[in-house]
Amino acid sequence: MTSIDHRPGAPSAAHTPAAVALVEEFSSLMRVVHLYKAQSTQRSARGLLFPIGHHGPLRTTALAELVHTDTSTTSRQVAELVAEGLVEREVDPADRRASLVGLTAAGRAAIAAIRAERADQFAVALASWAPEEISTFAADVRRFHQALAAAVLTPCGAPAAQSSSPNSSPNSSPNSQES
Repeated sequence: MTSIDHRPGAPSAAHTPAAVALVEEFSSLMRVVHLYKAQSTQRSARGLLFPIGHHGPLRTTALAELVHTDTSTTSRQVAELVAEGLVEREVDPADRRASLVGLTAAGRAAIAAIRAERADQFAVALASWAPEEISTFAADVRRFHQALAAAVLTPCGAPAAQSSSPNSSPNSSPNSQES
């Protein structure tokens, strides 16, 4: 593993023409992702179904931390999901004054429908790709996701901790959310 010099002004691979092009492509990709989300049948609150499904019933405050939003926004979105019958509140057995938010059968069905919609759209986008290209791309995206999450979650200028395994799941990171 190569060590990166994080001192101000130190030469960095992040400033190569290829890295600059990657930043531009990533920015363009994010615009497409935002457009995709806007056109999707999925409303923003439905993105909360994925961390609830992954972690199990959660307090609203814990859910807000997981998705990096404030508790008031998360509470409003949870209320939408409760009204739609996709999640339900249950008493927290550890503290009966608090509640946990868990998926209903309809919430699990919504996750399956969203995943199917995404799979169909990705199948169209990747129709001309060879299976090996898709596998390589998936591994590279996973590696980039882990590196970017580590960089974002590390104070500016401090070296980010490296993942011990390049194949570890991105869902194991503290910011796991599929949205």
